[in-house]
Amino acid sequence: MKTAQLVASLMSTAAVFGPAADAASLKSLLGRVADDASSAAAVAVEPAAMDNAAADAALAAADDEALDEDEKQRRLNCWGDSYKTKPYMWHPQYAQGWTDGYCRYTKDCNSPGYSSQLACCKGAYAGQISGACVKRLPSPPTSSPTGDTGTGVFYPDYDTAWTEAGCIRKYPIPSGRPTYKSMLACCKGAYGGQVSGYCLSKLPSPPTTSPTPAGGLADFWYPDYDTAWTEAGCMNKLPLPYPRINDRPNYKTQLECCKRAYGGQMSGACLSQLPNPPTTSPTKGGGLDFFYPDYDTAWSEAGCINTRPFPGGRPTYKDMISCCKGAYGGQVSGTCLAALPSPPTTSPTTRNGLTVFYPDYSKSWPDGVCINDRPMPSGRPTYSDKESCCSGAYGGQTDHTCACDADPCYSCKCGSVSALAISCPALDCGDDDA
Repeated sequence: MKTAQLVASLMSTAAVFGPAADAASLKSLLGRVADDASSAAAVAVEPAAMDNAAADAALAAADDEALDEDEKQRRLNCWGDSYKTKPYMWHPQYAQGWTDGYCRYTKDCNSPGYSSQLACCKGAYAGQISGACVKRLPSPPTSSPTGDTGTGVFYPDYDTAWTEAGCIRKYPIPSGRPTYKSMLACCKGAYGGQVSGYCLSKLPSPPTTSPTPAGGLADFWYPDYDTAWTEAGCMNKLPLPYPRINDRPNYKTQLECCKRAYGGQMSGACLSQLPNPPTTSPTKGGGLDFFYPDYDTAWSEAGCINTRPFPGGRPTYKDMISCCKGAYGGQVSGTCLAALPSPPTTSPTTRNGLTVFYPDYSKSWPDGVCINDRPMPSGRPTYSDKESCCSGAYGGQTDHTCACDADPCYSCKCGSVSALAISCPALDCGDDDA
């Protein structure tokens, strides 16, 4: 068929598309327009709608005229029937790549054929995020899965904390994200265990089955791992302070949570947070009903206390005297026993001071002496008497400062010659100060 005949045939189809059909709309109908036999040149175009029988016939005739006999035979062998009887259909253009692929009205034996462009896009490019195929439709259907500001599918927002995240459809979709046809499907698939219910709350009409009780509180209790164990309790606040519901144990009631998660908590902090703390709560007269050593005070000056809250990790005793004996049994200062309501007569204390002596580290070593003052600082070596303390702690003192303090007549270094001659006549210090 010559070009003039082809054009005449195409013009006759204009009536099918209404008076609005012009040269541009006719061009959009063509898949390929062939020149006359002398040039045999073809130009590929994309029809807007080609389900009209007259247009199909015109396109088939144009393709027939443009092909040589060898090509017709090749296609005949491929399809197994006459090329002229092979119908035009919408075929995916795989050569364009899946992302940029679209559907073209043509004869093709190497791809599936569809009766309409929309059917081809849905069948061959159903998950195409770019929408390249659907965008080529003359009038993209209103049911096209594209939003005003994004893609036509929803995906989880992995850039936000899981407990506070939802599903979005912003473009472009990050690589590797699962996609869902609707926001509800995305929330169920990606945030099915989200106790906060944040994702479902973003739905236009959140379902009544949203797993969030009123008031932002969960219907279960979990331990507060963000607070020191000795002072912590159980919570049911939303959103959860951890990503997934199973990251921490959860319990039906606050009491059960306290018993299971804080069963050995001496301070009773968890139980004290109950609306009606049980009478078995370990409280007594404003303090605990047991005593423990005061590790926050220097050992030599510390005692036993029952102050709340219990700091945990310390030995406990049923009474104060047991605590003093167990935790401060070697305490020379006797501070712990002295704090008893009625200190025992066996308390290792004397009327004027300790029964042992220790070096006074508050002074420089050359000027150091031995003392038995109360309280004795922690970690000091002790001696039965002042002389042995001076010998052990300050034996190398050149001026015999400690030894002279213990015994003024220890040596001629202990004072002036005149004074020593009177107080220590046994010393022979000569006429000058030693």
